[in-house]
Amino acid sequence: MKHLLAISIGPVQDFIAAARRTADLYAGSQILQEVCKATAQSLAANGGVLIFPSGPDADGANKILAQVPGDPAQLAQSAQAAAKARLLTLWQDALAALPAAQRGLVDHGRAAAQLDSFLEFYAAWIALGDYPEDRKKVDRLLAGRKALRDFAPTRQDDDGIPKSPLDPSRAAVIRPQNWPNGSVPLKNGALRIKGSEHLDAVSLLKRIYGVVHSDPVVDTRTMARRAKDPHAIPNDRYGEDDDHIQEPQPYYAILIADGDRMGDLISQKKSVEEHQKLSSTLDEFARRAKEIVAKSHGFLVYSGGDDVLAMLPVNTAIKCAGELSEEFRHTVRGTLSAGVAIVHYREPLSGSLEAARDAERAAKNGGRNSLAVALHTRGGAPLTVVRKWDSLRWPELAKSFEKGDLTQGLAYELLELAREWQDDMGAAYLQAEAERILGRKERKELKLPHFESRQDLCTYANQLIIARFLGGIRAEEKREVGHA
Repeated sequence: MKHLLAISIGPVQDFIAAARRTADLYAGSQILQEVCKATAQSLAANGGVLIFPSGPDADGANKILAQVPGDPAQLAQSAQAAAKARLLTLWQDALAALPAAQRGLVDHGRAAAQLDSFLEFYAAWIALGDYPEDRKKVDRLLAGRKALRDFAPTRQDDDGIPKSPLDPSRAAVIRPQNWPNGSVPLKNGALRIKGSEHLDAVSLLKRIYGVVHSDPVVDTRTMARRAKDPHAIPNDRYGEDDDHIQEPQPYYAILIADGDRMGDLISQKKSVEEHQKLSSTLDEFARRAKEIVAKSHGFLVYSGGDDVLAMLPVNTAIKCAGELSEEFRHTVRGTLSAGVAIVHYREPLSGSLEAARDAERAAKNGGRNSLAVALHTRGGAPLTVVRKWDSLRWPELAKSFEKGDLTQGLAYELLELAREWQDDMGAAYLQAEAERILGRKERKELKLPHFESRQDLCTYANQLIIARFLGGIRAEEKREVGHA
């Protein structure tokens, strides 16, 4: 008898986002993909037919669906063992990359216990009969199993041991004060651990992995520079975040994109073969996403299925988001919602990632098939504007700022008009007053949209403010950043 087996592997968002550096962020996504791929390969090697992902060599998806023969419980256990074995292999590789002196400073017993209990592995299965109904049932079973999470306490014997700053639920496996000041030389770069970073095993694995596989990694400062120099590469000078050098263009963009109503799209598939075909198109989109982000001089952190996480220069972020949306529409035959957060390179990475996630949620809440752009200046209140893909004016407005046809003064005068306007005053008068302000600024080539309310005007003024950043802030404008 054949069964439909569904597996979910975590943690995902918290694990990837627990990062202080872009190398940590990249390492988290890659480690998770490696573990998930090992799980899918185990199922395929034991006679399973993978439905999602489309094959054993596809980039790892944290949710796996397969048609399997024999005992599904045994196959799930074998897959779990393969996932743990891959994580342990990555840990052993990380240790091997360390010089012998630093390897001896790791608490190997505590590290082994943490790695053994780290993965969240859930499985559910059902005898295969009617595929569309069975898929829904196994999804419900898996959701129920995840709701019955295992909360077995982990004995760490950690009295007096500092907690990890990246995962406070786990104690440190290193004492950074015993490590050399500055950095530890590794094969492809320098391992940097500050004196306050009492890292747990998983965080240490991410830190080492990020250095050893650092070729594609771009730090936030370099990404900000790429708005002016698209081919800027990371500067390996240690401590550059503390050098107090003022960057003429200190902002960069984080993009998070996600397919809309993917559950509905999957539900339309009535057979294993149709679902496999959809999985193949999602794999193709993930491959094309890498090319699109690279063409935009960005750094792709993660692309799997319908999810994309990337860092980009401010002046290519909107175009990149639009190309991803078009690619998703043509390849997957679905719609994409995306959030772009414009953030300062010196801001903590965790907060900047949360800003991008908030923007993505705003796009979803704005009716889906939308782009939300959020500006987070240092010391200023965040501004967010949500637009449907077919009603975007971002490139046009950004170009106007680049050419000098627009100044931020117009935006602030329109904002002041919106604040002073009374709700009982007609929209036609509001439009006329906005046109008068525009005429006084002698920007007759700019055409204002039609405002039906004070909120419409306020949103447009915010869009003008954000558009200035999307064009890249000129050096002479840097004094204005804190007031934007």
